[in-house]
Amino acid sequence: MQTWGENYWETYSPVVNMLTVRLILAIAHIHKLDSKSIDFVLAFPQAELDVDIWMALPKGFVPKGDEDHPSKYVLKLKKNLYGLKQASFNWFDKLKAGLVDRGFKSSVIDPCLYYKKGMIVITYVDDCIIVGNNMRNIDNFVRSMQNGKENFDLTDEGDIDKFLGIEIEHLDDKRFEMKQPYLIERICTTLGLIDNDWKAESNTKNTPVGKPVLSKDLEGKPRKLKWKYRTAVGMLSYLQGNTRPDISMATHQTARFCIDPRLSHEQAIMRIGRYLLGTANRGIIYEPDPKKGLECYVDADFAGGWAEADTDDAETVMSRTGYVIFYAGCPVYWVSKLQTEIALSTAEAEYIALSMALREVIPLMTLMQEIDSVFPLYIDKPNFFCKIFEDNQSCIKMAVAPKMTPRTKHIALKYHHFKRFVGNTIDISYVATDMQKADIFTKPLPDDAFFRLRHMLMGW
Repeated sequence: MQTWGENYWETYSPVVNMLTVRLILAIAHIHKLDSKSIDFVLAFPQAELDVDIWMALPKGFVPKGDEDHPSKYVLKLKKNLYGLKQASFNWFDKLKAGLVDRGFKSSVIDPCLYYKKGMIVITYVDDCIIVGNNMRNIDNFVRSMQNGKENFDLTDEGDIDKFLGIEIEHLDDKRFEMKQPYLIERICTTLGLIDNDWKAESNTKNTPVGKPVLSKDLEGKPRKLKWKYRTAVGMLSYLQGNTRPDISMATHQTARFCIDPRLSHEQAIMRIGRYLLGTANRGIIYEPDPKKGLECYVDADFAGGWAEADTDDAETVMSRTGYVIFYAGCPVYWVSKLQTEIALSTAEAEYIALSMALREVIPLMTLMQEIDSVFPLYIDKPNFFCKIFEDNQSCIKMAVAPKMTPRTKHIALKYHHFKRFVGNTIDISYVATDMQKADIFTKPLPDDAFFRLRHMLMGW
């Protein structure tokens, strides 16, 4: 048993944010950059141990000459084995040191993005993506990792066509698609929608969510099916966060009821599965437009979960935030989640959503300024500029006002953090509701509105 302060100290090791991955893929496509994927073989044992660690003899091992007393003997580890509390940290530390020694600098926003002139490396444990303006330099870098003093054992997997289970398909010179058909197949199999006697494929759904918004439904009927609710939610959450923003709102509302799911929650999961069954081979299509810079669409659904049956439950009047961040016309990050405070008006709900979105936008601008030093981005100079689109005029007036008004002074100060950026690096503009791309993240929509926004967001 390892003891903190004796056998280990630090255990945390970061992994790259998927926002960074999507952003780098869009930039690589715009600039026609060369790319390569590498995988480190048995990564953790390649790192050295930072302290002496001893372990008891494994079962089946006996000391020669003293077979009756194996408990008297211990083994000293020479390798950073999987299962040690600090194993992932030791590996991350070694990989970071190897990259820094080769002239790379770690991003202050995403510690798993490393950059130097003409090249960027992003890491996810033992998987790496390399993009650069010259394949010869990329190959030289890979060889230096293999033949350097660290003696990294890695495999060169060539051009990027798959990363963390995400397939990357180049449709033509202008477009590429990221999708996860095998994960969708696994989800549908888990839900019993594939290889069954009742031909579920003939009963697909056009949209992933319908009205009303889910509630706790404490008096509702119990579940009927045997699949694990939490497992299905976990797979759907990974899918929506990577390549299927069209199911974000539907997935998030089902994830709130993992403790005691009822029949209504089970049926909501099945609806998402039926929707995925009919769109299993689709993902998110990127068609980078160099004329567009950084944009963010923000929306909120004011107290959308309120129902007469749950009038005493404060959670039913929580508003839902939805926003999506674009670079060069490509969605790189999206969120659908409930707000943590009760908004008192539509304008206040929209203002809170705007503040939540800018918590991601402002650090992202710093990250993109770092990338701009390697590959010039399409950003306004001298200041990095982000366009924010909001469909509530009262919210816009609150955001651009130089001071708090009597009717807004009660809003927590944490929601005013972005005001010093407005008019400098943040520009907030009005957008008509039917062009509000974030609307798909806030509430169930009619079929025609859902299809229109899905095409604007995902390209199909």
